[in-house]
Amino acid sequence: MSTGESPTFPSKTALRWKRARAESRQCILDAAGTVFAEEGFEHTTMKRIASLCGVTKVTIYAHYRDKERLYTSVMDGHLASMTSGELSLPAGTDLGDALMCIAGGIERLAANPSCLAFCRSLLRSGPGIDLYRERWSTVLEPYLDLAEKAFERVSVGSTCSGDGERFVSLLLAEHGLPQGRRRASDSHATTALFLRACDLRVR
Repeated sequence: MSTGESPTFPSKTALRWKRARAESRQCILDAAGTVFAEEGFEHTTMKRIASLCGVTKVTIYAHYRDKERLYTSVMDGHLASMTSGELSLPAGTDLGDALMCIAGGIERLAANPSCLAFCRSLLRSGPGIDLYRERWSTVLEPYLDLAEKAFERVSVGSTCSGDGERFVSLLLAEHGLPQGRRRASDSHATTALFLRACDLRVR
């Protein structure tokens, strides 16, 4: 350096403190993720999280100002760790192969530990966390879009409206995952879907 000054580097003590702080923060996130998944947002307490990770409540508040910010960090972390829902099918793929592709995608999603923890927390939490219900719906969009396109290709007329939503809804229910906002909810839609499936097989 032209001034003759020596560059300053963090001391070993500062580096150890920084590492310990990062480890403490990760421990808190892991414990909070477990408790939120078990008890939901409303019933989770900072005391329970502190007990699980072996720190005091004061330590948790030093990292996160309140439970809402901690919940946000946990849920955003789960979302970032989920497998991608990007799906595509080559032109000419038949309905059976398309639906098997979608089913495989949902199965992989359901096997993802971050997805399971996210969904368990979502299912156990009240309406105050609607932001994450919306984000879950966004995760499901690629599966719903592909399912709708797959059913449209079989050209069975206007009666196929909602078949894609119903198909994905059944897959989600099979794996114990929450529904998205685009939900075909009545049993008549399910019955009609199976009747059309049988009719297609007969043909």
